[in-house]
Amino acid sequence: MGGEGRMKYKCIKEMCLPKCDGDGFEIPNEYGFVTVGSIWERDDGTSFIGGDVHLDSLNDDSDFGWLEMPLEDLRENFVLIE
Repeated sequence: MGGEGRMKYKCIKEMCLPKCDGDGFEIPNEYGFVTVGSIWERDDGTSFIGGDVHLDSLNDDSDFGWLEMPLEDLRENFVLIE
């Protein structure tokens, strides 16, 4: 992790998302939150579930170790910080 040229993003709008198991499948009735102010690192070389954008958590207290989402969700819920 932390490869050269990776962009970091900060969440600006809380998101409630379904949790996934180790194989990338949604776990029924299990949800987690992406909190405002949390920091994420974009990894364009990784895709577990086919999302346009893969983000790895840089927060110890996150409900998620990683997220994948459409590009429009990234633009709506995150800002580039570096």
